Amino acid sequence: MNREVIQSLAFAIPALCALACMAFVLIDAFHPDKNRQERRLRLFIALTFAVAALYWTGLMLQVSFPRAFIHCQPAFIFTLMMNQVLIYRFVHTVTSVRSRDRFSLLHIALPVALTAFMAVSDSIIPFERRIAILYNAGDSDPIRWHEAIYRMSGVVFVLYHAFYPVLGLLRIRRYRHVIVNYSANTQRSSLNWLRITQLLTLLTIPVPLAGLLLKMEIFSSFRLSIPGVLPTFFVYPILCYNLLSDNFERMKHDDERAPVKSPVIDPKRFDKYLKDKRPYMNSKIHITDMATALYTNNKYVSTYINSTYGMSFSRFINRCRLEELERLRRSPQMAGRGNMELVLMAGFSNYRSYLRVKKEEDRENRL
Repeated sequence: MNREVIQSLAFAIPALCALACMAFVLIDAFHPDKNRQERRLRLFIALTFAVAALYWTGLMLQVSFPRAFIHCQPAFIFTLMMNQVLIYRFVHTVTSVRSRDRFSLLHIALPVALTAFMAVSDSIIPFERRIAILYNAGDSDPIRWHEAIYRMSGVVFVLYHAFYPVLGLLRIRRYRHVIVNYSANTQRSSLNWLRITQLLTLLTIPVPLAGLLLKMEIFSSFRLSIPGVLPTFFVYPILCYNLLSDNFERMKHDDERAPVKSPVIDPKRFDKYLKDKRPYMNSKIHITDMATALYTNNKYVSTYINSTYGMSFSRFINRCRLEELERLRRSPQMAGRGNMELVLMAGFSNYRSYLRVKKEEDRENRL
């Protein structure tokens, strides 16, 4: 098998992977227990996988079917740009920390404008000339802007597959600084899996596949193009699995405009609330639940916990859970209970969440 056939097959596999993930997400989207918000998010990710499949199919056509690729090059440029825009849109949705944090339509306007420009250019340049420019076949075109247009796809590829993952990583970092004062579920709010997908895209995809698009032999070799394909076997399934598992914490912003009944939190009332209600035993507790119970809002609860206990809401709740777990272990009534059962009774969502919290707490205590 020659190099073009191997590369074509390599690009076809990610397309199939994206389509398989799309099918799983669509099936889950129409499950009866899904609410409107969950269904919309799954349909959006299904669209993202569909665009990814088209973009990898375009790479396959460029390598092995030049004439077919020339016909659909504007569409390929559009999917190439929108692939990262849509993934970033998902990151933006998951990491939104303010009600006014809107996704700008400018992210979509540029791909649409460039695609329209490419379509107009294709209507001007003869078909055979487009093949000659893109594949360095025949006489060179004396009008250099023709060639610049067709070389643009490689440059766009590099920019989008570098810029948007960096933008996503910055949003995840910002989200992780804020979420600790909203949710105590460290496993769902860590977004480690989403950070890994952004890092894999940034570190492995742009250079080798851009080399293929830009016809740079040093970067378009078989040894370098394959690493640009392999991460998709992790990125797409990771996105699919964690979406289906709802392994993320989306902040609710309904509290921001709510009237504040009690801006000042009474320490005795707060301690009584903790002792009587033991809210930390609810594995899904958010700061909004505590704010409602205390007739105040998120900001005042967060400020009170930070100033009184010197820690975030997340760490405070999880420390209460650790203390509750120790109490349960010492209780004679719990002598026959297993460790896993006690961990769940203390308020942890699962054993992995407990291990993560215990590890972080031990590290803080050593400092």
